[in-house]
Amino acid sequence: MPRRINRATVVAGLGATALMAVAACGSSPGSPAASGGGGDITIGIIGPMTGARADVGKGMTVGAQLALKEINDHGGVLGRHVNLVVQDDAGDPGDAVPAAQKEIQSDNVSAIVGPTALTASVVLPLINRANIPMLMWGGGSAFDKMNDPHFFRMSPSDTQQAYAMVVYAHNKGWNKVALAVGNTSADQSLSPGIVEAAKKLGMTITSQVTITIGSTSFRSEISNLMSGQPQAVLAQFDIPSAGVLFGQLAQQGLSATPWVASNLWYANEFYKSVGAAGASGPVYIVNPAAGSLGEPHFLEVLKAEKGRSAPNNGEEVMYDGTITWALGVAKAGTLSMPDVGKGIVAAANGPGTACGDYATCLGLIKAGTPTDWQGAASSVDFDQYHNVFGGFDILHYNADGTTAKADTLTPKQLETALAG
Repeated sequence: MPRRINRATVVAGLGATALMAVAACGSSPGSPAASGGGGDITIGIIGPMTGARADVGKGMTVGAQLALKEINDHGGVLGRHVNLVVQDDAGDPGDAVPAAQKEIQSDNVSAIVGPTALTASVVLPLINRANIPMLMWGGGSAFDKMNDPHFFRMSPSDTQQAYAMVVYAHNKGWNKVALAVGNTSADQSLSPGIVEAAKKLGMTITSQVTITIGSTSFRSEISNLMSGQPQAVLAQFDIPSAGVLFGQLAQQGLSATPWVASNLWYANEFYKSVGAAGASGPVYIVNPAAGSLGEPHFLEVLKAEKGRSAPNNGEEVMYDGTITWALGVAKAGTLSMPDVGKGIVAAANGPGTACGDYATCLGLIKAGTPTDWQGAASSVDFDQYHNVFGGFDILHYNADGTTAKADTLTPKQLETALAG
């Protein structure tokens, strides 16, 4: 089958909530108009709008839309309206390159939010040449120590995520665990951290099972997972597969074993896919601890704009990424790098006044008050490698689809548990 490289570009003029086909009119980041007055600003988003992870791309786009509506409703960026162009990479590095080239060369984007860890490694060199920031989503451990001023990761690394999952299981006394991980590189990158942390804590991994996207039955995988009688299963794999697998667990009367999952399952799609009984069973989702201000505000926006209170995959992260970029520009007073990168860190890390929405943070910046921007998906505290770092909340679904916090792991707790 020939590779799909000529994908339609969707341009969003996001003063409204729906995508609209409009002409992109942003200036090249290197042009005078990019740093001062002029027409609209354009940013790009790249993600899997089609393919096995299309739910992720849809969520990413909605998150950026919600952020840009908020931004544009409060005066835009540097007083200019911000538009969004969307490119599909289908989770394929071969499609990601022309997608990024289109946004950089034709659409003259001033920043890119996304892509995911599936394609970020091939997009980043193009970002460097264009001298614009990239605010990605994904946990791949290859990005743990980038030392790249253009790179910002809006979700914790797989190493941090894996450590938190293992420490939570250990704290619960589940020291005999099985591991179920998807067959994509993004999922597989979680495994080394889990194995390392389990070894440090003296835990036993009874089996490691690969979950293949698109399979219609997981009976043999379930048999392998449960063969060692684990006290819990640690997991990260796609949501459609979870729906099939949890259905077969229920059929076999094996739903009592606890699952400790990554934040990939903190999504409305998961609840719908596995059903109320499965989602509200012993499933514990290890999710980056959001800012105390940012998440409630995001959920209010989501309810007002989309009529629901549970986020879908990608929405919170790309909402954070878009607002983080906008605040960085406001702090820098320019669209030019490296000033925007420095502005992002200054707006997000503090020390300063905590704020969880664009309007409040922008007002503080305009008043010359230092800020500590708190996001919806995390507290948006960047380490020296521009990776967000913080604690984790342990979430559990209620039968009505809402979530409750079962526990919290602080950075100090993780550090102490894994010391040595």
